[in-house]
Amino acid sequence: MSSTQSRASVGKFVWSNSLFLMLFAIVALFSFLLPHSYFSPTNAQMISSSNAVLALLALAAVLPLIGGQFDMSIGFTLALSQSLCAGLIIHHGMNPLAAGALVVLCGIVIGLINGFLVARAGLNAFITTLATGIVVQGFAQLYTGGTSLFGRIPEGFLLLGRGKFLGVPMPLVYVLVVATVMWAALRYTDWGRKCYAIGGNAKAAKLIGIPVDRITIQMFVIGGALAALAGVLSTSILGSANPNIGLNYLLPAFAAVFLGAATAGPGRFNAWGTVVAVYVLAAGISGLQQLGAAFYVEQFFNGGALLLAVALARWIAIRARVGS
Repeated sequence: MSSTQSRASVGKFVWSNSLFLMLFAIVALFSFLLPHSYFSPTNAQMISSSNAVLALLALAAVLPLIGGQFDMSIGFTLALSQSLCAGLIIHHGMNPLAAGALVVLCGIVIGLINGFLVARAGLNAFITTLATGIVVQGFAQLYTGGTSLFGRIPEGFLLLGRGKFLGVPMPLVYVLVVATVMWAALRYTDWGRKCYAIGGNAKAAKLIGIPVDRITIQMFVIGGALAALAGVLSTSILGSANPNIGLNYLLPAFAAVFLGAATAGPGRFNAWGTVVAVYVLAAGISGLQQLGAAFYVEQFFNGGALLLAVALARWIAIRARVGS
């Protein structure tokens, strides 16, 4: 192998694993700067647990994006789901598992509505899901009166969000399970290959017999279910609900999805890249905050990461066209 080929192989390896290398570099940097507070099991568990809700929400955005569609309602679905879950348990005395199942069903219905409006009615996904998201936000405020919900929640339900499994925070376990299932479905099933085909060229996919409308609806339904599941998990972690949190999660979720896809190539949104990107952003923000950065640094960090991811994706697309 020539030196040129060796350099190309090393470069390809570094690029394909750049997110992991970035995560390692961030952790190493802040561990050096903050050896007592940052480089500790407590901080690692805090970061992994507190960002699990964001990771689930980011995974909810992945499938519609693979199909070439935006689902802007996921953040609002999370807020409604959190409010409904807390309200059903605190004010109506419903069994927490039954409340969680009902909330996930609501997420499925929201995804089904979005899917039909986009796939069957042919409406623009970005505008349509933003509109349905605002309606969902309205329902959350109607149900809660626009205020946060607090009250007694069974300890067993709280343990689902605050407990550990073999020393690993339960929220991180849920994220790993969901990401593994999504990765396997997209990589090894015919359904997953059809999802990517639809995102690549929906008209061509329809011409070769792929049921584009049906699979598009399925992607929105799964996205809605995962957003609702993120709301349930948030309730079990916090023991409370806030109907106005939707927008706070929306930008970080999409920043992670696009950053996670940047190294995989144009349009190659994927589960594991998304999860790693969530924790790259979380690790960086946590380190900056521990160094005393202002509260608004999170917005700069997430917005900058989103711009970087979009720019990288554009650059890769241009290189691919030039190379072909």
